[in-house]
Amino acid sequence: MKSMNRSRLMVLAVVVAALAAVLVAGWQAHRAAAVADARADALSAAKTRVPVLLSYDNSSLSGDLDRALDQTTGAFRDDYRKIVTDVVEPTAKDRGISTQATVSAAGVVSGGKDEVVVLVFLTQTTTAKGDRSSVSGSRVEVTMERSGAGWKIAGLEPV
Repeated sequence: MKSMNRSRLMVLAVVVAALAAVLVAGWQAHRAAAVADARADALSAAKTRVPVLLSYDNSSLSGDLDRALDQTTGAFRDDYRKIVTDVVEPTAKDRGISTQATVSAAGVVSGGKDEVVVLVFLTQTTTAKGDRSSVSGSRVEVTMERSGAGWKIAGLEPV
C-alpha cells in the first residue's frame, strides 16, 4: 500500500512539474510575441512620424512645426520645442527654407514592449530663397516610446 501511495505521489509530482513547464513556456511565448508586436508597431510609427518631424514648408511653417511637435514625447519634446523656437523657425523664416524628409529604409536596432530604438535612413530635400536646393542623406537612431495606444519619438540622434 505504501508503494502505491508513493507511486501516485510521484506521478502527481511529474504532472505538476510538466504543467508548470507548459505554463512557463506559454508565458515566455506570449512575452516574446508582445515584444515582436511592439517592435513592429514602433518601426511603423517611426517611418510615419520621422518625416513629419523633419519636414516643413516655409508657407505653412507654424502649423508644420506644431504637427512636428505632436510627434514627440517626454524630455525630447521640450528639447525639440526649444530648437524649433530658437533656431529652426527664425532661420526658416529669414531664409525662406522648406524641407521635405522621406524615409529610404528603417529597421529595429533594439527594444522591448515600451521603448524601441529604430535606425532610419533619410533623404532630405531642402529649398531656400533664390531657387537654391540641396538633397542630402542621413541616418538617425530614433528612440520610440509607447505613448497611450501609440508610439512617439522620445529621442533622435544622428549616426
